[in-house]
Amino acid sequence: MHLKMAANVLIGVATFALCCTPALAITRWIPLPVAKSVAIDTSQPGPNISRGAVVYKNCRACHDIGQDAGTRVGPDLTGIVGRPAAVLEDYTYSKAMHEAGKEGLIWSRDLLDQYLSAPTKFIPGNKMAYIGLNDAEARRNLIAYLATFEIIGRAPWEPVEITAPLPDQRP
Repeated sequence: MHLKMAANVLIGVATFALCCTPALAITRWIPLPVAKSVAIDTSQPGPNISRGAVVYKNCRACHDIGQDAGTRVGPDLTGIVGRPAAVLEDYTYSKAMHEAGKEGLIWSRDLLDQYLSAPTKFIPGNKMAYIGLNDAEARRNLIAYLATFEIIGRAPWEPVEITAPLPDQRP
């Protein structure tokens, strides 16, 4: 008898706690709206800057980077991420690279990734004789490493006027 009464009291207390306590009352799960323009790719880990530094050792034969960098066989890569193509005055770019710059090519991470996978296919006629880096993870790591080197102060190039129409704008 006492056991039955204790069970009823316990059930009553639990029912009261679940139904009458607002902090504990969960009626249903309501999904929050998610912005459709935000995409987070969790299938791949983020880039590894240290591994990118190792990949960059292959680039050092032609390119320099950092505060005291200058032109070598290839242009200085300091500040390359976000920089318009063919803007450094102390490097002689190919005609193809100059045209890409005039058409508005800005070295985003995505475009650098495409370029580094096959430079002569991405911009036919450019001077970079490198065949390309096939390993997508190595490219991501390299670009992350390059992105850590920014121009301190003012950018050494003038703003580029884009003369070509954007894809959604027809003349």
